[in-house]
Amino acid sequence: MAIALLLVSACSSSRAAVEPTPPPTESSTTTTTAPAPSYRTQTATAQVPELEVFADWPGDPSAAPPPPPPPAAEPAGVRPIPRPGFNSAGARKTASGWAFTNPTFYGNPLTMVVTENRGDWLRVMIPARPNGQQGWVRASDVTLGEHQFHGTLTLSDFTLKVWNGEELIAQTQVVIGRDTSPTPVGRVYIAEKIPQRNAGGAYGPWILATNAYSERLDLFDGGLPVIAFHGTNQPQLIGSKASNGCVRVPNDVIDLLAQVLPPGTPIDITA
Repeated sequence: MAIALLLVSACSSSRAAVEPTPPPTESSTTTTTAPAPSYRTQTATAQVPELEVFADWPGDPSAAPPPPPPPAAEPAGVRPIPRPGFNSAGARKTASGWAFTNPTFYGNPLTMVVTENRGDWLRVMIPARPNGQQGWVRASDVTLGEHQFHGTLTLSDFTLKVWNGEELIAQTQVVIGRDTSPTPVGRVYIAEKIPQRNAGGAYGPWILATNAYSERLDLFDGGLPVIAFHGTNQPQLIGSKASNGCVRVPNDVIDLLAQVLPPGTPIDITA
């Protein structure tokens, strides 16, 4: 198997908490209403066998947009993914950026989150390390989609929340990475959903693999140290630091999320 998702082992039978959006409060005074937040996420799904991603703006130099924030530097001993001469399960480094095989190693459509739409060119988040990198793809190579799903993971209180727009659809305690192999912070996205044959195993019924990688492990079990949200068979560890960086979610909750979340769902992980 070319990709080894981080091994984790905790799950819970607690139900997903669903909290309705509170009604607006009335006020007797005239106030200025702030613009409603936009939860729109645009996604790009590859329509070519290999998607070429350019690290630098490939269009008219006079129309070059500002660059995105640079990714964090990697700790000593942790190397880029993909890199020349290293099998990264369909991802490879190129002279101009990267190339990603479509469909993925697990047979799913290759989907990325769009961060800027410039017509013929789209800036997208990519599955690469250092985490947080972005690049440019041809709009003609992808199909655009849109949704309003998004989530947050607060590591300090082990809490994962997921919304559809403003509607909270799930809230749960989770297991996060140990101090020696922490769950990375920053914005990630669900890259693909991988069903498991053994729903009672260490990964539960589903693995929701993200575009991010461990920032401490260079390899895991001979493969790539992909960060994922998945189920577990040790519910007693929920609410603790016990994984190699992945996020262990109660099996009933991960099953719900796998049913409703589309690829390209962003999740903001904060300390």
